[in-house]
Amino acid sequence: MAGSTRGQPVWAALALLALGSEGCVTGHLFDAALRWEQPLHYHEARIDGDRLTVEYTALVTNDRGKVLARKERRAALPLDALRRPDLAIETFPVEHLADDAPSTGRRLALAVPDGKGAASAYLEIETAPDGQEKSFVLHDLGGRPYAPFYSTALTQTSTAPWVYPLLPLGAAVDVATFPVLLAFLPVVLLIGD
Repeated sequence: MAGSTRGQPVWAALALLALGSEGCVTGHLFDAALRWEQPLHYHEARIDGDRLTVEYTALVTNDRGKVLARKERRAALPLDALRRPDLAIETFPVEHLADDAPSTGRRLALAVPDGKGAASAYLEIETAPDGQEKSFVLHDLGGRPYAPFYSTALTQTSTAPWVYPLLPLGAAVDVATFPVLLAFLPVVLLIGD
């Protein structure tokens, strides 16, 4: 008899958790743990052989758009890909570099669209009304501009590590409240919500 009274608070807590959720608990956990990292401001650019390296400040936000942190990031972009206006943002070949990788190559000036006295090779940056730098155009030594590069190509997504220990509990609640989800759980975990 004592064993059944100890289990009642656990079942009550699971029932409250299930009633408070609007569907798949596991999916809601993953949504809460999703992190978006988007470029905000470029502060350095260099031509390094056959690629352009950019250093930028990125905003880390959750799935609801709340800013969680700012991080300094680096990426390399192939110059031949920057010449191609037909490349889709999702397929642009971006190499995310280690944050502590050494800076090498020829440093470029950064300029806003109506910048006066820009160097012969420079990065012309377009800023959105909210202050976020949304694209840039590389101008080479001959003054010939490359195709516009849109900052969204640098966006990265990740999942906060705190979600993984909670997955067994979320799966248990899902199975208890919606047993049919048991059949779909592997698909959701493999493909995504």
